[in-house]
Amino acid sequence: MKYRIGKKTPAFILIAIMMMSSAARPQSVEELDRSAGEFYRNKEFTRALGEWLRILELEPDNEEIQKKIEMLYEEKHRKDLAYQKARFHYRLAVQKLPIDVQQAKDDSDVAITNFVTAYRIDPADPDLQLMREDMQKLQEEVRIELAKKRLSEELKRRYIALMENAGAKMKSMEFEQALSNYKEVLDFVPNDTAALEGLRSAEMAISNRLKYEKIQLLLAAGIALFGEKKYRDARNDFEEVLTLDIKNREAKKYVDQIDELLESNRNMELKRIQAEQFYLSGIENIRKKNFDEAADDFENALSLIKNYKDARARLEGLDRLRKEYAEEQRLLRLRNIDREFQNGLLAYSEGRYKEALSYLEKTLSLDAGNELAKKYIAMVKDAIRDIEEEVVDADSPYYNIVNPLIISGKQLYDRGDYIGSRKRWGEILSLFPKNRIALEYLLKCELALNPAAFQDFAQKIVGEGRELLAARKFRQALTKFELVQSISADYPEIDGLVAAAKRGTERTAPAGVNPQEIEAHYAQGMELYQRGGRANIEAALGHFRWIAARDPNHTRSLIAMNRIESQLRFGTGEVARERAGLSDKQKALVRTYYYNGINYYTNNNFDKAIEEWRKVLMIDPTHEKARNNIRKSLVLLGR
Repeated sequence: MKYRIGKKTPAFILIAIMMMSSAARPQSVEELDRSAGEFYRNKEFTRALGEWLRILELEPDNEEIQKKIEMLYEEKHRKDLAYQKARFHYRLAVQKLPIDVQQAKDDSDVAITNFVTAYRIDPADPDLQLMREDMQKLQEEVRIELAKKRLSEELKRRYIALMENAGAKMKSMEFEQALSNYKEVLDFVPNDTAALEGLRSAEMAISNRLKYEKIQLLLAAGIALFGEKKYRDARNDFEEVLTLDIKNREAKKYVDQIDELLESNRNMELKRIQAEQFYLSGIENIRKKNFDEAADDFENALSLIKNYKDARARLEGLDRLRKEYAEEQRLLRLRNIDREFQNGLLAYSEGRYKEALSYLEKTLSLDAGNELAKKYIAMVKDAIRDIEEEVVDADSPYYNIVNPLIISGKQLYDRGDYIGSRKRWGEILSLFPKNRIALEYLLKCELALNPAAFQDFAQKIVGEGRELLAARKFRQALTKFELVQSISADYPEIDGLVAAAKRGTERTAPAGVNPQEIEAHYAQGMELYQRGGRANIEAALGHFRWIAARDPNHTRSLIAMNRIESQLRFGTGEVARERAGLSDKQKALVRTYYYNGINYYTNNNFDKAIEEWRKVLMIDPTHEKARNNIRKSLVLLGR
């Protein structure tokens, strides 16, 4: 895994790069690693990252350093999760006080334990610095409430009576009496939060009654608006209370509650928007037949909002869609194999060898085990080589050598200089022994100069033609026979040899083969094939192979045989695709980091979301969703 720096890089990385680039002199990898280790032990994570990134600039493939960077990210991830958990349980504890003290204590213990875990990892974190004071206050409040629970029944009754009386006196504007009650409570329950708050309010009412009354009116208005769920208006009233009385406990409590509700609503809306984006992306990926990506999309939507729309039903239906698509692709592949092979055979039979080669090679690319395609590719290549030896056209690299010899040879022949002309054709044949025009003119020269020598040469050409005829290479044989026939029409048996070669090119059944028997086997094979079922198809294949063994040029049987063999090879459909190159452990990590990023993103914590998605890309650089989400987050952060 390699870490790469782009133009849009989070602040955490940018700070590290700035530190990395400020070195006054070059350092060795060992020195940088030692320095990074020291920073890491001192909890200076940003500086440690900077040193390790400098090492990766020097040695991009250093896996040990890449693992250390991952370890650092893991450490930050542990801290972030502990911080989030501490924050969550802190809120629960505050809400439970003073009604359910034991539950508040349990939540307080969980909050403090996680706070300590996060603080030990990174004591310099500014969020943790702010939280430390809140944790201390929470501990003190829980301690006081527990102390109150341990009071004797008589003191408890006295406490309740004094606090109720103080509250009544505050309402009836008898502030001096209320003040006396609060002080009496604090005599036997020192630092009681409610009593201290009441004492402070009573003192304010006595010293500044107008201010106190305004605060009470604002509190009453805010509480009424809160009850009507007009949270933003209520918050404005409570904020105004806090500008008049910054320590007002009730106003603070309502502001915290409202902020939590508003944040929850914002998060829910963000989750809904994000879930909808994933849902629509899943539908689009189904349309594009990207079923693995669609599964990721629907799982992401469901991780954000349980039972979002019909995402679960669509997720469960993906296996059926995969199978249907695999079957479609299998049938399409078989049709393409059949079409390309047929086109190849047709082009070969008509002498369009380059086209035939293209079709047959496409067949082989679709069906790598296709032995018939391999066989005909070899035959086509032989035919092309023969043609290239017979005719040197303008595309040949030898054209500029051979063409002047042809022009010169023809001119000498036309002037009657058969010896000079023969020399030119001999030069061509030394390079290309099968060159058609050279052989033709050489035969003409031999016939003009020495008829006896012509007979020997013509006999050699005819002999080569007979060998080609026996090998069922009818077109090549026909070329040889027609060459001799064009020069010496009365050459012995030449007409019969030309006719035999032509019959071969017309795909007539070979000698000794009964055409009716061939057709009977073909009809039986087709009938079995159309019945379907593996046993019938394999029996049909036997008939077509019987025909091919006796008449290798029976095109219809070859096409049917190729179709069945391909069908049997691809009868099970295609194997489901997986993301290449990742182990099961890596896939699990990618999924964990990706979902962590989603959770941070929906909570507006874009920096931490980016960190999680960066970790995804370190494991799987091809993960486009993580890359795109990083871009979105950077835009939202204004970078």
